[in-house]
Amino acid sequence: MTKDEIVKRWLEGSEDAWMTAQSLFESKRFHHCLFFVQLALEKLIKALTYHLLDDHPVSTHNLVLLVQKLNLNISIEMELQLTEISAFNISARYDDIKQALYKKATLEYTKEWMDTTEKLMNYFRSMVK
Repeated sequence: MTKDEIVKRWLEGSEDAWMTAQSLFESKRFHHCLFFVQLALEKLIKALTYHLLDDHPVSTHNLVLLVQKLNLNISIEMELQLTEISAFNISARYDDIKQALYKKATLEYTKEWMDTTEKLMNYFRSMVK
């Protein structure tokens, strides 16, 4: 598989996860929505890793670690946003900590993080093209 094909596959996966997040938001399944928000951003950053470095991304769901591998100069605010979004992946997977995400995942909270993630995705997408 060529580099362009790998990047395209990651981008398609990101878009699919984002569309799933939107559907889950519309159906008010907010904690599941947040899981797919994280997944969409993770796949986009992994596409960017192949695009910029022609290298395999780190095997992690931690968005901060993935971005650090890219040597991008990101703001403290963006790092904090990536840290919060990374937690959606872990929190949604394990029953013993899932309850905290259920409580946080209100309409307002989820909408705020969808909006934040969309801005981050636009930022990272601009580097892939």
